[in-house]
Amino acid sequence: MHGAVAPLHPPMVGSDEVLRQLGQRSLVPIWLPWPLPMGWLVSGVQQAGDDHTGPVATVLACSGPNPLTVDVDDLSADLLLVAEQPGIGLGAHLAGLEELDPGNRVATGSPSVKLVAAGHDTPLWAVDVDGASAFVGEAVGVWLWAIAWPGTAAAVLLEQFELRDASDPDNLFDLPYGALSPRLGPPG
Repeated sequence: MHGAVAPLHPPMVGSDEVLRQLGQRSLVPIWLPWPLPMGWLVSGVQQAGDDHTGPVATVLACSGPNPLTVDVDDLSADLLLVAEQPGIGLGAHLAGLEELDPGNRVATGSPSVKLVAAGHDTPLWAVDVDGASAFVGEAVGVWLWAIAWPGTAAAVLLEQFELRDASDPDNLFDLPYGALSPRLGPPG
């Protein structure tokens, strides 16, 4: 990552146990779209932080059919949902940006999309990135990034779901899991 203040851990294949363990230590939410869009599954998790302080950034990857298929290369899609404390840079890194934080991209003009995160309307602003669609805003006091590949896959954000914190023990999910998303990078 570009100058991040917390070490990036290798991505992990998702499972109930991985989410439970990560959630017990995490200082930020693990955002999960619920209910998952039709045909989508959890395709990995990743964190940044050290063993002493715990995760200060999390990313949950979801994969499924592209809701706006343009050509045969766009049949499948990936969505990364990042929660991070300011100054970490995981969301920016995954979006392909050099900066650590979105800076003046947030709260300038009207938001591009609104999601419900932890029961609250959450505005997100578009961030110009190559080959993907990226949106960023603030939810529960930390940055929330939603990054979709290919760019047309951002239409999945229009689905009827809300972002719930998968680390909350009151949230019980019956999640489908799949292979590790290549958008998280190679496993360690």
